[in-house]
Amino acid sequence: MSDQADRLRQLVSASRAASSLTTTEARPTTGLLPASRPSTRPARSLLFTSGKGGVGTSNLVLNLAIALGELGHRVLVVDADIGLANLDLLCGLTPRNDLGDVLAGRCTLAEAVMEGPGGIRILPGAHAIRTGPEALDGGPALLVDELGELEADSDFLLVDAGSGLGPGALRLATAAEMAVVVTTPEPTSLADAHAATARFRRLTAPPRLRVVVNQARTSAEAAEVLDRFVVTSRQFLGVVVSPMGQSIRADPSVGQAVRARVPFVLAHPNAIASRGVRRLARALSREDTRAQPRGRRPGFFTGLATRWALGMVTTG
Repeated sequence: MSDQADRLRQLVSASRAASSLTTTEARPTTGLLPASRPSTRPARSLLFTSGKGGVGTSNLVLNLAIALGELGHRVLVVDADIGLANLDLLCGLTPRNDLGDVLAGRCTLAEAVMEGPGGIRILPGAHAIRTGPEALDGGPALLVDELGELEADSDFLLVDAGSGLGPGALRLATAAEMAVVVTTPEPTSLADAHAATARFRRLTAPPRLRVVVNQARTSAEAAEVLDRFVVTSRQFLGVVVSPMGQSIRADPSVGQAVRARVPFVLAHPNAIASRGVRRLARALSREDTRAQPRGRRPGFFTGLATRWALGMVTTG
């Protein structure tokens, strides 16, 4: 077991070294990884989660990614909702490989990444658990060589982690720069969003927490929900949560786009929801231009590979 731990640590170190290459050094490209300019810093990693399903988290992630791409950012979307993945369905893609195949060693990471609508890249999630945990022992070793390269060619990394009440969201959050809790104004959704937020207190070094209200009937309703959520999170949970820009209004165009399997920002660019998502993208883009604080986390994938590797060593 110590040999395995040493090997995984060596791979993680190699990935970190690769991701720190200067802009004058050449980078190999495989599959759909573009031979574009390398980033001089890690991609901004945003993990999206919710307290319960059905609040539109995946749809928000997909359309926000496209809106960021329209602003000139290189965006990678990772569907990490293992077993309940549906990002590919929302945009009419039929993946030959997905994240489950990568973890099981049936394909490389580059072979699973797809070109999505609006120029974004998508790593499809597993639609069902097809492989037992015992077959994933080599997962970190298979992934870590490519993770740094994948992230280095992105400006934004958006991770759809599914429900925050699931066991995987916290592990993913340990590597993210920011965790975004998505809720609707419905009381049950808000209660579950609070429960998901409370779980982040267990992390030694939690990411910055943000909240976004989806499917709000009016701007006034969204503002009231945001204010109440922020206050109650601080008073009763001891967690600091900040609003994430504008809310996303309820819009019948969203349902129409889902049925057509086309992102709503493309199918209905002038719809209320599309305008809200684009405002959110512009806010994130402006944040990206500000001076970043010192001591930022390492790249999302490198951090996740490290924690995953060490977690498997200690429990394997």
